[in-house]
Amino acid sequence: MEVKFKKDYCSDLLSWKEFETLVNIRPLMTSRRVNFFNKKPYRWDCPSWALDVNAIPPTIVKEALFESVCYFRDMSRATENINQFAKTLEEEYKSVVDAHVYVCLNLKPDHPFGKHHDVDDNVIVQCEGETNFKVWDTNDKQVLDVNLTSGDTIWIPKLYPHLATSHTKRLSVSFPVMEGNDLCKEDREWIKL
Repeated sequence: MEVKFKKDYCSDLLSWKEFETLVNIRPLMTSRRVNFFNKKPYRWDCPSWALDVNAIPPTIVKEALFESVCYFRDMSRATENINQFAKTLEEEYKSVVDAHVYVCLNLKPDHPFGKHHDVDDNVIVQCEGETNFKVWDTNDKQVLDVNLTSGDTIWIPKLYPHLATSHTKRLSVSFPVMEGNDLCKEDREWIKL
């Protein structure tokens, strides 16, 4: 994978309204899937009818969303558009792809990752808002400095340091492209009734 940027590449991947629906599906909001960066040690009682004690109550999800950057992993089947985009990447790169949804509603805290690198190649789609992305190569030479708006997409090779700075409320989806022929591929069949 090489660093690249495409303007308006994927304009209808995920909307605020679709995300709102997802965060209100309590069984989807588990402590293994949802990551908050406000450093609060949350505890809650499990409703009598709940099947998963790790499902986070909506009041906690809402508080965390409005206080810090949050991300939701294992979301490659969250919507038909995300599933299809992941499938396209899997076919193009002959690899396994997941989707991580990133949300920033509060611009005051610093980004929790700072300048960092990932162990997988990443394709990042800005769904809503504006975010500045800086990318450096493995020799720490800056190779990209761009403001992403809705629909813009960037490709970041593994181990390339990068920094995301939200200028407005942000909703984006990162697609880590995992190497390895022995990895179990996601069933991309989309059920239509």
